[in-house]
Amino acid sequence: MSFGPRYRALVYLTLALSFLVVVWGGVVRVSGSAGLDTATRIEWFHRFLGVAGGLSLAGLVAVTIVSHRTQRRVLTLVVASGVLYVLQAVLGGIVVLLELPSTWVTAHLANAEVLLAVLTVLAVEIHWPALATRGRGAPWTALLLAAAVGTFVLMLTGAYVRGADASTACATWPLCDDGAFPIFGAAAIQMAHRWVAAVVGVVLLAACWQAWRHRREAPGLGALAISTAVAFVAQIAVGAANPLSGFSPWALGAHPALASLVWCLTVALTVVAWHPALPTRELVSDMVALTKPAIMSLLLLTAIGAMFLAARGVPPFPLLAATLVGGAAASGGASALNHYFDRDIDELMRRTRRRPLPAHRVPDEWAIGLGIVLNIVAFAVLAVFANILAAALAIAGTLFYILVYTLWLKRSTVQNIVIGGAAGAIPPLVGWAAVTGSLDLSAWLLFAIIFFWTPAHFWALALLITDDYKRAGIPMLPVVRGEEATTWGIFTYALSLVPLSLLLFLGGGLGPLYLVAAVGLGLVFVGWSVRLIRAAASRRRAIARGLYVYSLLYLALLFVAIMVDTSLKL
Repeated sequence: MSFGPRYRALVYLTLALSFLVVVWGGVVRVSGSAGLDTATRIEWFHRFLGVAGGLSLAGLVAVTIVSHRTQRRVLTLVVASGVLYVLQAVLGGIVVLLELPSTWVTAHLANAEVLLAVLTVLAVEIHWPALATRGRGAPWTALLLAAAVGTFVLMLTGAYVRGADASTACATWPLCDDGAFPIFGAAAIQMAHRWVAAVVGVVLLAACWQAWRHRREAPGLGALAISTAVAFVAQIAVGAANPLSGFSPWALGAHPALASLVWCLTVALTVVAWHPALPTRELVSDMVALTKPAIMSLLLLTAIGAMFLAARGVPPFPLLAATLVGGAAASGGASALNHYFDRDIDELMRRTRRRPLPAHRVPDEWAIGLGIVLNIVAFAVLAVFANILAAALAIAGTLFYILVYTLWLKRSTVQNIVIGGAAGAIPPLVGWAAVTGSLDLSAWLLFAIIFFWTPAHFWALALLITDDYKRAGIPMLPVVRGEEATTWGIFTYALSLVPLSLLLFLGGGLGPLYLVAAVGLGLVFVGWSVRLIRAAASRRRAIARGLYVYSLLYLALLFVAIMVDTSLKL
């Protein structure tokens, strides 16, 4: 592809004007509402920049259609920019008419930053046209993708902070006021943004370091890596200057401006290092498989059940939606990281050797990138829209699952799934904390039910794939102590679920519907385990398979019973 200097200048001008529109929008937000003469002039200048940027973009669309319509990639980017610009104007009108509600302010900024990203990609391709002919980048560039997504999430949390009038909620830095960790209110929203910034900062600086190490692989990679890292450090400094300067107007205005600059630089760095291409259906399917959707759905059901019990009925829909999104992201991120760290084991087991990583359909580093991105999203969503305790618990679940279970217990002790079951018991705590901002006895009883359910469930599966675990050298109970000990272990844990579920009835304020369900489901579980103990060797696998399937049904129906009982208030 070849583009003349005038066309390139038009692309750069459109990007610059769009950037100024976004930056001046932050100044409008800082200046306060209309009515003051200065604020009015600032608002009108923002609109003037918007018109100028719109005219420049309209000219770019026209020139592209006339002169470069055969360049499908460039034409797509330009048309997408035009659509986003129109949408941005509509969202701006809604924000003004609805008097700056936090959700619409966040949506307005999100669309503006997506527009900047599209124009940045266009500018990079125009400046370095040879990138369009280069294949997808090396696996290490997945870290850059994670940094880009994390930066976008960080900006959204910042927009929500401004929209919720939480910018001045904490008068000190880095912690809030007296060093406490607020759970609710404006201070909690402000601190959630700071925690997200810390997590994203680690990922972004690591990505810049990787880009610098590989700077000879693409033009401009080294300069963009340095510029991005410097801009982010400056952004952190300006963020700290807000409370330390008593929230001076210059600091309040510079903070979102630098955020947009960091975003554009991160997008440019990612595009230069990793040339984006349309994903295939197979790749999308494999990336979804890395998140283990089946396990995710069961974990989300337990979180929802805890929310219903904590709320004594149906929880508020926005909170429910935020917890579902955050919980799904945390579960999917943990699973993706588990795929990476278990890839050597998965290659040795028949049940798992066709997974994306052992089958070499997806680069290993992509699983790491996906896991990091999803956990950043989980923390940001839960911290901003629920509370910091729910967000911290979700991340703690991921860390326990990866560091304690996957890397240590699973490979070293027969008690691996007994202790490691705590990771799968975290979602009810997240759901409960999202509603109440604390944890009480009922929350821990829900945790205990899943904790004691996990060995019975997992050992039933282990009986079916004992040979796989032997081949991989994993010390699962049937491998180390034999099938007889495993069947008695399943019976012991299944039996323990009956009194635990009854304790939840006594202490959780549940009604007769839950009681009948808990007793009935528990006795059937015990009955399956007794059948397993008494089964002949030739029948043991068939009964173990039935017990494994029923264990899934048991947990799902128990939490459904909690939801129905609390909703009907029997």
